[in-house]
Amino acid sequence: MGTGDAAELIPTVGNDGSDAPGYMVVGFEVVPCSYQHSGDTLKKLNAYEKYPSPINCDPGTVAMAIKENEPVAFSYEVSFVERDDIKWPSRWDAYLKMEGAKVHWFSILNSLMVITFLAGIVLVIFLRTVRRDLARYEELDKEAQAQMNEELSGWKLVVGDIFRAPSNPSLLCVMVGDGVQILGMAVVTILFAALGFMSPASRGTLISGMLFFYMVLGIAAGYVAVRMWRTIYVGDHKGWMSVSWKAACFFPGISFFIFTILNFLLWHSNSTGAIPFSIFVVLILLWFCISVPLTLVGGYFGARAPHIEYPVRTNQIPREIPPQKYPSWLLVLGAGTLPFGTLFIELFFIMSSIWMGRVYYVFGFLFVVMILLVVVCAEVSLVLTYMHLCVEDWKWWWKSFFASGSVAIYIFLYSVNYLIFDLKSLSGPVSATLYLGYSLFMVLAVMLATGTVGFLSSFWFVHYLFSSVKLD
Repeated sequence: MGTGDAAELIPTVGNDGSDAPGYMVVGFEVVPCSYQHSGDTLKKLNAYEKYPSPINCDPGTVAMAIKENEPVAFSYEVSFVERDDIKWPSRWDAYLKMEGAKVHWFSILNSLMVITFLAGIVLVIFLRTVRRDLARYEELDKEAQAQMNEELSGWKLVVGDIFRAPSNPSLLCVMVGDGVQILGMAVVTILFAALGFMSPASRGTLISGMLFFYMVLGIAAGYVAVRMWRTIYVGDHKGWMSVSWKAACFFPGISFFIFTILNFLLWHSNSTGAIPFSIFVVLILLWFCISVPLTLVGGYFGARAPHIEYPVRTNQIPREIPPQKYPSWLLVLGAGTLPFGTLFIELFFIMSSIWMGRVYYVFGFLFVVMILLVVVCAEVSLVLTYMHLCVEDWKWWWKSFFASGSVAIYIFLYSVNYLIFDLKSLSGPVSATLYLGYSLFMVLAVMLATGTVGFLSSFWFVHYLFSSVKLD
């Protein structure tokens, strides 16, 4: 089945009284079958000449016995059927009819249950634990507070180390900036698609829209990366140009490297799916002539914006982290299962649309699932950060990022499972390498976007928590 978007009209024949200027093809149906043609008859026919005898096409006949070196003739027959009940604006309805709506609703219901569970935990943390501890702490006088500080346990003990600069702060700022850019691109693109601005009749609109929004949001990437850099270094604006350059080249550079290797594989295998060299030149020009300058502009505004002031001072000597009963990386990896549970059903439809040629146009459901994913990532990272602070582990920066960003690991494992059990038609190492390469690109983008959500929510939580503590 398919739809036509030809601009040329098929003129009316034998209907001179009709006011219609012509006909437009709004759909076509292909019925393949095997038929044994007569070689002598074909030799007497000219091109586009009608076959002399009628062909009885049996769709159930898919195989035909032929001898070695026997020529095989291909023929086709076209029948035009006029349909007065199909209007031109509604020609896509047959293909955009949403099937399996109950499955999408089940996915949303599943996500809401996870959100409700995590929201309950967050509510308990805020109302029972944090509020109660803060109230007790503020009711004491200075002498009692000094005595209480000696007996404190949990998150209140790391007050002098909570905002100590993390390892590789430049890389963290760059990844957060790129994550804001990717997340903003995804939200805006899916929102426009859900509102119907990106019709499937305009091929390539979705990809073009994603590239456009990604380049424009380079301003946000530079601004967030540089301002976070200045916040970590307590207002020092030195090095903001370097951070902006890294934010402009980190994710696009990795993506360009992956696509270049995959394209070389396609060129080597003489595939028609290889991207022409001219397209590569256009992408490089878009990158360095539009995206990079906009990111630098965003970094400039981030350098001029006031940094976020810490509510507490940082001690000169870092506090020793007590030995943990369980390794912290185990909690970080396990935290990714909850965000993955909110999107794995929708992920199946997206993978089927990309790799199996199925039409995906339920962007309304996808937008709702994305909003729920953002909420789950924020709650998961917030809860995990609080758990680390309670065991006096003040190194929360990277852990809050990967607590929600670890969902990318499960997405990649799901992609491998999809390759093994659902894409059995892929043959050869080149096809498998292409699939894994594109999956790696998708996983990297998801990790940056979800990790950014987790980090920013944890940063807000930690800042709010320790700004409520009165310390001398």
